[in-house]
Amino acid sequence: MPSLILLTLVASSATVIMNFTGWWLVWKHEYSETEKEKDEEQQRDLKDRLFWVTFSYFLPMLPFVMATLGPEGKDIFTAGFTSGLVTVLAVTMGILMTGLSVSNYNWIKRDNERAAQRGETTPSTLPDTAKMYLKWTTVMTLAVAALWWYIVFG
Repeated sequence: MPSLILLTLVASSATVIMNFTGWWLVWKHEYSETEKEKDEEQQRDLKDRLFWVTFSYFLPMLPFVMATLGPEGKDIFTAGFTSGLVTVLAVTMGILMTGLSVSNYNWIKRDNERAAQRGETTPSTLPDTAKMYLKWTTVMTLAVAALWWYIVFG
């Protein structure tokens, strides 16, 4: 079995990559430029942006940092404390990534149902490339969630 540091590095890095990929390839294309201009009052302020950057990019690296401070790394924390802390953080990340993949799948399903009810030929409010990437990122996000669950139960 790979070491805890290696597993958490891979899972943490994959989480950060999938969070960025999902935003860059899919969700930033959700609204057209004219709709963005109409929704100026709904634009995120600096605090909201900092929250999402922290939540999406710094929080996923926390399990790796904690594993690095354990006996396989800096040896600041005891093995039991490191294992417990990484397990709690891995459960948190597993829940978040599983929820994100289920949410993406639900969005695809609702969008297809909405299009079918309206009789639209293009079954998405996303551009075609973003819709293709949404399916791909949903599967990859689920794979990253499975990696977090492997850390917990493996």
